Amino acid sequence: MKPTRGGRLRPVLLSGLVFPGLGQLGQGHPWRALFYGGSSVALLVAVVRRVVRETQRLLPTDADALLDPALPFRLAAEVHRANASFFLWMTLAIVALWLGSMADAWASARRP
Repeated sequence: MKPTRGGRLRPVLLSGLVFPGLGQLGQGHPWRALFYGGSSVALLVAVVRRVVRETQRLLPTDADALLDPALPFRLAAEVHRANASFFLWMTLAIVALWLGSMADAWASARRP
């Protein structure tokens, strides 16, 4: 039985619009799903850890300075400025995993 067009598109949409690896999981490829999903989560955790660490490092110790409404914007700009190349490479890696997951889901759905 040949899969319908909607049947081939569903895993791609799961991997592309929901989360990488869900299309593979829906097709019965748990190890591929673990690779794409786990790698994406690991990269996202690395980005969040870097942001938290840098924000803690840059927070002022003066209590009055913490009340400044512009402080979050200045912190965000400084964290980004100090870690721009890290954020670029992490973004490229996450996008590559996302696209790879979609391509793999599409190729797997085409196989009988």
